[in-house]
Amino acid sequence: MDFVERIFKIDKFERLGEFLKSNDTIINLKNVSGSLFSFIVAYVYHNIEGKIIVLVQDEEFGHKVADDLNFIIGENKVFEFIPDEDMLADDIDVLKVKFAYEYAQGEKIIILSVKQIDERIPLSKELNFYSFPISVGEKINYDHFVSYLLRSGFERKRYVESRGDYSIRGSIVDVFGFVGEYPVRIEFFDDEVASIREFDIFTQRSLRNLNRTLIVPKLVDVNVEMIEISKLLNDSICIIEDINLVIQALDEDIFEGVEFKKLINILRLEAGNFSGNLMDFSSKGQPFFNSSITLFSDEVSRMLKNGFEVYLLCDGNEQMERMRELVEETMGFEQMAKIHFKGKSLNLGFILMKDKIAVLTEHEIFNRIKARNFLKYRKFKGITLHELEMLKPGDFVVHVDYGVGKFVGLQKIKINGIEQEAVRLEYADGGILYVNLNYINRIKKYRGEEGVVPKLNKLGSAEWEKLKERTKDSIKRVARDLIWLYAKRSYVKGFKFSPDNYLQKEMEASFIYEDTPDQRRATIEVKQDMESEKPMDRLICGDVGFGKTEVAIRASFKAVLDKKQVAVLVPTTILAHQHYKTFRERLKNYPVRIEVLSRLVPRSKQVKIIEDIEKGDVDIIIGTHRLLSNDIRFKDLGLLIIDEEHRFGVEAKEKLRKMKVNVDTLTLSATPIPRTLYFSLMGARDMSIINTPPPNRLPIITKIITVDSPKFKDIVKNAIYYEISRGGQVYFVVDKIVEIEDVAKFLSGIVPELKFDVVHGKMKPSAIEKVMLRFLEQKFDILISTKIIEAGIDIPNVNTIFIYNAHTFGLAEIYQLRGRVGRSNRQAYAYLIIPPVETIGTNAIRRLSAIEEFTELGSGLNLALKDMEIRGIGNLFGKEQTGFINSIGFDLYCRILEEALEELKAQEFKEIFKDEKKLKKKFDAIVSVDVSAFIPDYYVDSDSERFSYYQKLYEAGSLDEIDVIRDELEDRFGKLPEEVENLIFVSKIKHLCEKNYIQRVEVGREYVVVILREEVLNSEVFREIVDVFSRGSNLKFEKRGKETRLVLKFKYSTSVRQNLVKFYGLLEELSVQFSDYERNFSTNP
Repeated sequence: MDFVERIFKIDKFERLGEFLKSNDTIINLKNVSGSLFSFIVAYVYHNIEGKIIVLVQDEEFGHKVADDLNFIIGENKVFEFIPDEDMLADDIDVLKVKFAYEYAQGEKIIILSVKQIDERIPLSKELNFYSFPISVGEKINYDHFVSYLLRSGFERKRYVESRGDYSIRGSIVDVFGFVGEYPVRIEFFDDEVASIREFDIFTQRSLRNLNRTLIVPKLVDVNVEMIEISKLLNDSICIIEDINLVIQALDEDIFEGVEFKKLINILRLEAGNFSGNLMDFSSKGQPFFNSSITLFSDEVSRMLKNGFEVYLLCDGNEQMERMRELVEETMGFEQMAKIHFKGKSLNLGFILMKDKIAVLTEHEIFNRIKARNFLKYRKFKGITLHELEMLKPGDFVVHVDYGVGKFVGLQKIKINGIEQEAVRLEYADGGILYVNLNYINRIKKYRGEEGVVPKLNKLGSAEWEKLKERTKDSIKRVARDLIWLYAKRSYVKGFKFSPDNYLQKEMEASFIYEDTPDQRRATIEVKQDMESEKPMDRLICGDVGFGKTEVAIRASFKAVLDKKQVAVLVPTTILAHQHYKTFRERLKNYPVRIEVLSRLVPRSKQVKIIEDIEKGDVDIIIGTHRLLSNDIRFKDLGLLIIDEEHRFGVEAKEKLRKMKVNVDTLTLSATPIPRTLYFSLMGARDMSIINTPPPNRLPIITKIITVDSPKFKDIVKNAIYYEISRGGQVYFVVDKIVEIEDVAKFLSGIVPELKFDVVHGKMKPSAIEKVMLRFLEQKFDILISTKIIEAGIDIPNVNTIFIYNAHTFGLAEIYQLRGRVGRSNRQAYAYLIIPPVETIGTNAIRRLSAIEEFTELGSGLNLALKDMEIRGIGNLFGKEQTGFINSIGFDLYCRILEEALEELKAQEFKEIFKDEKKLKKKFDAIVSVDVSAFIPDYYVDSDSERFSYYQKLYEAGSLDEIDVIRDELEDRFGKLPEEVENLIFVSKIKHLCEKNYIQRVEVGREYVVVILREEVLNSEVFREIVDVFSRGSNLKFEKRGKETRLVLKFKYSTSVRQNLVKFYGLLEELSVQFSDYERNFSTNP
């Protein structure tokens, strides 16, 4: 029997069902614990007709109920009206319209915060009057519909960006109304609605077809009749979290005069007055197991012995399998088999004492946070990654062959009388370059460090080629050392650690977040290294908060279980003490001795710790470069962990190099490197990349607030007091030192009793350290700082950050600053303070909104990550590399880096890499056709958008990818013109030519000319190509200079299009025969 069905089978639910059918109005339920509350809501939903409102006092509990209901009754059955307290009035108005709509539909459970009970929403009749229903096949006057959108306050945009926008492209109208999760795309055929599709606001791609939709305007902007929410209770089935406590909390009886249709009152206190029937569910909450599998197993064994059914709900199938293993090790297979494991979880466990059913959640056993989907109400539509990477006229670009120029736009040109489109670039001294679409993939948008303005190159100058050579030579110098070190270590024998035991598994299971795939992979790779005889030397790259420290703790524990010592080396005293706290907290349930060595530790204690290290009494020692001193001697060092190695001096690095020779070494870096380079660096450095944050880490709630808002002072004051009230602390970050005094005055005025201190870059390092340590020790409440806290500070107690004049910071800076909070299991908040919107412009707002919307770390704000990747390469290969990146652009730098590494592997180190599989190199094929193949501007009017599509088509990695782009064009812009159909066909031929060793193709009305790559002319490949071509056409050979040309003439072909189709068929046949890897070409024909 299904788990949910089993819970509903208990007799209490039968009695509840009888009440729902009876004429009784009120029933009181007591001893309703944990997520049993959500089961009661679900049971009511399944067993009675009518509108259901759930009233909660605790808003966080309301979110948990909504999340539980997704599990119990399926997704998209709940609407939450729980606005944030500082949500702007406009956003609350949008929510009110959605509330009115969902209530009128009556299909969803509405979860309502009691604080919102006196809010007013539009009446259902007003909703019907002002909305516009549309169905597929319906006849609608197109002009009348567009006129309706204008009258109703919708704003016309090029693309739909946020609620209240619409756009028109030919026969397609995109609209984002004020209800529904997604905007809709309505396609007309004359005055008939041909199709309705929901689409994604970021990709602009259609998601699914609809038969009908309802366009609802922002009703609160017009004079409509409203109703107080409390009046709706007369018509609703209400489930209330203790009505008496609600009345007490609000200090008024808001339910006076309300005649409930049905009221289910969940008592939280048994004392007090209540009317109606009483039912006892006899449940209690999940016991506290203190992250101990042993305690859990003992309790479950007792339950099973007493005849309980035990359900263990896990956060996903992988967690479920891990729990099976742990439980089997402590209870044995027979007992473990009696437990019902589930790969989905509720928020809170509960035990039905009389019914003898225990529903336990795995995340509560380990005091871990449960992952859940967070509802996000968008204020602005932030700039998308697609927009940020899209070229706009005036942007800097890098052409592989000609250097840094400026993108002017696209221009129509005629080649042999055929109209085509070319890219126009401008260089130094007014030089103009027209780039044929065949070469578009040699152009990339310039990316250097944020704020760097590149120097334009001069056409015809030799300087560009020299700069590329200098870059490659510099990379080779550094990479050569890396490869030598890697090769040397592979011949040294180290300690072989034991496989994981039960304690290791239990400790890992107690991690408060669910492992991400990247983190899991990194953990496996580290353990495989440790369990081999070759000494480990692994670098783990990952952004702040992505779980690198947890991997290091697991590796440390593994070493300690094998009686080995661990040294954790960090660049600053503050970091040493932070890591000390983290390691101790994480391993507090195990007999592991952890110590810290820094100049803050009293001299007498340092002497004792050093003695104990030599005796082997200290398992894990954490410290700064002090650990590298000559007086530190380990009894049996098994693992060295280095955090941010690039921040150590030359002398320290040299000592580390000697230490690493036969000790397993794990290096952590918070600056990521591009994943594409990860594969090139394999063999030069063992690396693990963690690109994703823990999925159940609470997203950082990010808000933009303007200083001219009437609520500005209250929002800041309330946010600070809220953080302080839960025992936390606050960062207040400014861009300039001169702003510190203004902020200090402002804070003294609104929170005079709180203590604050200041740090900035002009202070001495020792003074900064002193202030930071006092903050770490919670000696004051608010730290006013410049952006020097951007890296290397990790204080889990700080979970609110204000960024003053946020519009003056780079996106990468804001992204990293925001990452300073949200490092614990508490909800974190980031407030971006800006001047009045009209003074900084819409674009600045939209850039900040990109940060605001991507509330989750690593959730897609790759623009910020791009800047950090540049730093990452600087850290890995040395700071001088950053200069090269700024000169030639990040993308070309990465390309040269890959080439340099491949050349080293193939030439100087070919013996070491002889067994490494070599991927087939990417070559550019040139396709010339005697037909127009481009995107007309009447079809896509933006140069930037057309350029983006050209680039996507010519860089596509497969034919399927080209088909997806074709579908996207048709979806967004309507039926493809002939020129675009030709372009799609040409891009497919280009792709197949590149796979089949063809360098150039000319397709005319009478014949097709093929020029092969030189290296295949004396190989077996040449025979195969000739064989296929001669079977499908009349094939002739021509010699023009050094060039061998294959001329194909097809029977019965009288047009370019027919020749294209037939040649495409031959290419498809060829591609089946050629593998994805370079062939070892024979030198003999």
